[in-house]
Amino acid sequence: MFVRYGCVTLRAVEDKDFDLLFYLINAPEIEKGLIGWNFPVSYSAQKQWMENFKNSLESIKFMIELENSKTIGMVMLEKIDLKNRTAEIACKMSAPLEDRIKGDMSDALKGMIKYAFDELGLNCIVAMILEDNILSRNLCKRVGFIEEGVLRKRVYKEGRFKNVISTSLLKEEFCG
Repeated sequence: MFVRYGCVTLRAVEDKDFDLLFYLINAPEIEKGLIGWNFPVSYSAQKQWMENFKNSLESIKFMIELENSKTIGMVMLEKIDLKNRTAEIACKMSAPLEDRIKGDMSDALKGMIKYAFDELGLNCIVAMILEDNILSRNLCKRVGFIEEGVLRKRVYKEGRFKNVISTSLLKEEFCG
């Protein structure tokens, strides 16, 4: 199944995505903007993950492919709770500017949100964002997320504790 929205197609993870995913999991410039942290992942460990990966009712991962056929990253629904109809959304992206299309990440988030609300029957999508990750905060605001609160000094990164901004979007607020 493909999810098409604006200039993007969200599609399943394929073998051809190996190099991009290997980079996304290991790139320090990407990891520093995310909550949590990664151990370095070896080529063989990434290959094993690719061989065993499958989406589930708890976690769904889609690759973000643009209408120019460039794959620029991944968008994920994690911690899917079908009883309470909630999930947490996140994305990772890396692409040269010349491969990008204006609004591509907004379209990727909106496509995943539409899928979550219309296909999974969810009611609330949450995004947890490091306070100093201004690009992600602005992206979520453009898509319609509301900043709900600050989790003070919740994440340890770059030698200090950082605040996390809790945001959410309800189905009735989504204009997609």
